[in-house]
Amino acid sequence: MEKKGASSKEAKATAVACAGKGQEQRMAISEIEAQRLAFGKAAHAEAKRYIDMEEKDVVEEYRRAGKLHTYDPDNEGKRRFARVAKLYPCPWGKKLAAKIEEFMYYLEEYEDDFRIGLYSLIDDEIVC
Repeated sequence: MEKKGASSKEAKATAVACAGKGQEQRMAISEIEAQRLAFGKAAHAEAKRYIDMEEKDVVEEYRRAGKLHTYDPDNEGKRRFARVAKLYPCPWGKKLAAKIEEFMYYLEEYEDDFRIGLYSLIDDEIVC
């Protein structure tokens, strides 16, 4: 019968050190998963909020922001998703990162100046 495990003190010390690194890796992975979960929840909440809105509510939201001329109903869902991605950045997978990059195209450079969607729910004191 073979004896498994570390036999010398040095090997045991190395094993303990490596086990600590594994714990750090698990914590790092869970932090990334927490970021992804926060993004997913926010994206879902914004999607539900947008679905529940009527066209006149969306138009009113843009009018209050002073950007009614930028409203495009065909790309509004993509814009809202991109805004959530800006609020909750996290390491996305390759496919989702490509989609987000595509959707960011629909946002305007000066869009941080007005609050639409989730941005409207954030206090002015908070800077993202």
